[in-house]
Amino acid sequence: MEQVIASSHYDEYEKLAPAYDLEVVRQNRVGYPANDFRYTLSDGRAGTLYQLRAPYTLLFISNPGCPMCRSIREQISESPLMSELIERGDLCVLMLYPDEDLTEWYAHRAEIPAEWINAYDKGCVIQRQRSYDLKAIPSLYLLDSSKRVILKDVVDVAQIENALLSRQ
Repeated sequence: MEQVIASSHYDEYEKLAPAYDLEVVRQNRVGYPANDFRYTLSDGRAGTLYQLRAPYTLLFISNPGCPMCRSIREQISESPLMSELIERGDLCVLMLYPDEDLTEWYAHRAEIPAEWINAYDKGCVIQRQRSYDLKAIPSLYLLDSSKRVILKDVVDVAQIENALLSRQ
């Protein structure tokens, strides 16, 4: 992408898509701090990613009616390792709805485990700022206590469990 952008063989219009993709790829890279953002809860209270205090944070970007999102949510809930870490306070799960139509989000609130933070991106700031790649939902990011990215854009719960086990 960098070579296409730097090349004189392409005009400015041909460079638009690679420039956009490069901007997205450079966000939230493994080993680097995740982008902070503000989230909103159903009661209107707000918080930020960096205010969450736990050895690990699992950012789970999802849509309420998404079958794959539901499957991953169930796998996380059924995982003995992840359930134990959540119960001990060693893993915080932040489920984030990134869209603006909150009707579905409100309708599905009861499906989210009470131990998780169920929030939405008020004003779709993440999409507008392109601070996370939202081309495919669901998208999960495993972060350490400093909010450095351990895993980026994963959908395999076993991969998340292995990453957590390797750090115990």
